[in-house]
Amino acid sequence: MSDRMKVGVVLPTYRRLATAANIRRAARLSEELGFDSVWVTDHVVVPETSQDAFGSSFFEAVSVMSYVAGITSRVQIGAAILIVPYRHPLLLAKALATIDQLSNGRVIVGAGLGWLETESVLMGIPHRRRAGITDEALAVMRACWENEQPVHAGEHFNFSGFHFAPGPHEGRRLPVLIGGASSAALRRVARFGDGWIGDGLTFEELEASLAHLRDALRAEGRDPHSVEVAMRTGLQVASSSADVTETPSEMGWKTGEFASVGRTPFRGLRQEVVSDFRRAAELGVSHLVFEFPVSRGEESMDLFDTLASIREEANV
Repeated sequence: MSDRMKVGVVLPTYRRLATAANIRRAARLSEELGFDSVWVTDHVVVPETSQDAFGSSFFEAVSVMSYVAGITSRVQIGAAILIVPYRHPLLLAKALATIDQLSNGRVIVGAGLGWLETESVLMGIPHRRRAGITDEALAVMRACWENEQPVHAGEHFNFSGFHFAPGPHEGRRLPVLIGGASSAALRRVARFGDGWIGDGLTFEELEASLAHLRDALRAEGRDPHSVEVAMRTGLQVASSSADVTETPSEMGWKTGEFASVGRTPFRGLRQEVVSDFRRAAELGVSHLVFEFPVSRGEESMDLFDTLASIREEANV
């Protein structure tokens, strides 16, 4: 099995390029160019106060995952991230297991709390209680995926006396990557996750987060090398240093807990971006997820070939 760092692309399910045709094109281009994965982003509704940030159209994430399973044959299909409290865990577990069956085992579950309080209110989720709801929902979904007759008794969900099938493809463990950049999120990785996905981090912030993650994993008796580390990031390849701009990404996933000054990776001259690939690999990142089709104000469908060639040059 190759240790080559995986590369994926976020599908244009929101902002300026959000159309069915572009989703289809991005998925097929990713597969044709040898990328390892495609990813959806999750918001169910767009509050009026967030329309400038997201646009008014936002394709439903789980539906897109199912659609992409039918038009591709090789790429993994991930979510970065699914906002777990927004869907009942029995329904979400069934939908994801079904997609995993239909795709022959290609689903990656990215899971998080959601950071946009106005959306939580619209969805009827108590924003301050979403962490407890998420933790319990993750336990519920794992119970469903690993037992045909799952039983759960908790604060938010109680059930028994039913059958849950099909489970994931060929009985595999459905990988769950926990999103977020706080000590609480990293502890959640240690308790529930098969990996972690960070978003919009500098390498300095990534190093600090990974150090905390290793401590959290050891505290749970887990091997720090047993989890996957994914990183969602933008991409800007400039012809001159004067053309390099700051990242337009939202800071919703990030807290000030691990904040530090540093250059934004994967934004710079071509050779700098090549070096960023190698630096990410050195730090232990196993999966890079590029969001250029949805980067705010920079949405592009023209960077697929550039990304493929830079990946080959980096050779990691």
